[in-house]
Amino acid sequence: MQSWLAHRFTFLAWLAFAAFIVGQLGALHWFAELFSHFVPHYAAVFALTTFLLRGRGRYLCATLALALTAWTLLPFRTDPPSDDATRLVWYNVHLDNPDAAGESARLVTSGADIVALAEINLRYPSWQALRQHYPHGCAHADDNPFALAVFARTPLVACEVIFLADYPAIRAALPNGRVLYAAHPPPPINADLARARIAYLQALAARIAAEEHALLLGDLNSSPYSPHYRALLREGGLRASTRNFTPTWLPLGLNLDHALLHNGRAHTIALPWHSSDHRPLQIDWKKP
Repeated sequence: MQSWLAHRFTFLAWLAFAAFIVGQLGALHWFAELFSHFVPHYAAVFALTTFLLRGRGRYLCATLALALTAWTLLPFRTDPPSDDATRLVWYNVHLDNPDAAGESARLVTSGADIVALAEINLRYPSWQALRQHYPHGCAHADDNPFALAVFARTPLVACEVIFLADYPAIRAALPNGRVLYAAHPPPPINADLARARIAYLQALAARIAAEEHALLLGDLNSSPYSPHYRALLREGGLRASTRNFTPTWLPLGLNLDHALLHNGRAHTIALPWHSSDHRPLQIDWKKP
């Protein structure tokens, strides 16, 4: 039985290794990049194979499992909580959320100073309580997945909807010179949308790099293992405030929702799942 399992898992491990390599070549082709997001899954395959093999193959799988697991644990250090912070919640609420009233109530009681929301259908009366509690801000209202909003309890210095590669993002200026970006590029489910997502992320990086203190919140449709995500960090001067392994999207448990900092500090935690296929992030953004 163990021999049978060892053969099957060896084959699976080779497939995982090939998929990992193809995924890291994703900057060359949009379809290859789809394989880059499953690093935690590949690590699990290598770890299981390690316990079934003997000899050199076992050591190779163990090395791969450890290396990929270490990648999922980055960044090894995150910012600690702070009492002197602005609290934000990022949440892709899902366009057809079946419990919009419950979600609205939870957001109202979250204690957040600012909420940034993707896929919010503002035509639903169930969201009105949220809007009354957060009367300031701006939104790109639409009945498709690219609806986007930033709402605040107190006045913002400025709030505007901008378009990057024909898709909306929001730039909100806070007191003390800080700037918040909320973003939701298209998913890379075909060549055209994949190109649009790359152009969106590149334009976003250029804008953020020019800011002094900025926080990017968004469902970026990119995991931390994507070459395009790494390009965003590099070109925008950004760093992650959550560890790579943080799952934010079901059913595959991928980390697609991010809180990324351009200078400054923030303590970020993932909140419980509710009625969306995404989970919210709570960000305590320390004041400069």
